[in-house]
Amino acid sequence: MVRRFLPSLLPLLLAASTAAAQTTTPVAITFDGNWNETPSVEVIPAGGQVVVNYDISRLPQCRGTTSSGSPTWTINGYVQVNRGPVVSFWVAGLSPDNQNQRTLHLPAGVSGALVMWFDISGPGCQQAWDSNYGSNYHFAIGGPALSFNSNWDEVVTGTLRAGQQFIINYDVNRLPECRATYNGPAWVISALYRFDNGPIQETVVTGSGYSVATPIVAPAGARHLEMWFRNTDRSSCVRYDNNYGANYHFYLQ
Repeated sequence: MVRRFLPSLLPLLLAASTAAAQTTTPVAITFDGNWNETPSVEVIPAGGQVVVNYDISRLPQCRGTTSSGSPTWTINGYVQVNRGPVVSFWVAGLSPDNQNQRTLHLPAGVSGALVMWFDISGPGCQQAWDSNYGSNYHFAIGGPALSFNSNWDEVVTGTLRAGQQFIINYDVNRLPECRATYNGPAWVISALYRFDNGPIQETVVTGSGYSVATPIVAPAGARHLEMWFRNTDRSSCVRYDNNYGANYHFYLQ
């Protein structure tokens, strides 16, 4: 099966042939055959371009060919900014438009996490994935980010630094219980946090039933961040995601 691109989402991430896009030097992310994932810069500029260099030996399955020697298999990449829509792009093999390279164009003014993963598929072949065992691959856009994923991974992209902003990306599936409604979702998830054992602060990390990338600024001189999450709704349901009471701890430079 060959996956087609998602036309309604292409303007979000796939590079358009505009003069503005062409004047930006792309950032390269290399996925090599030794299972290293290396961006050419630590932090990808917001609104920038990304060229994906993918070694196809990472997905060696499904290597069928036609009678003329053309591949019957396709490797696709999938990309998501923070917890926005997922967009697919061609990487290798049979291509619907015969392109030999795909450049991603990131949304302007959006910071956080660029998340990527890959699959291979073909006729009579079981689909295989390159997804870091389900955690996917995370890269920083515009600044560092903390991603709390549904598989209970907590991923830091970039470097958390005192005096600088970072983004919280929280997957609402980690706290699925408090889901009362009243003319729509009547629940919220908040991040509670403190720096260096100081006063507890909180900020909402959801919109109306969905995750929202939420900025936090670390104070100058801060060295330690402690964080946990609380889900509440209008029925008085309360649930916590707090690492079994130990909370989540991160160190800043």
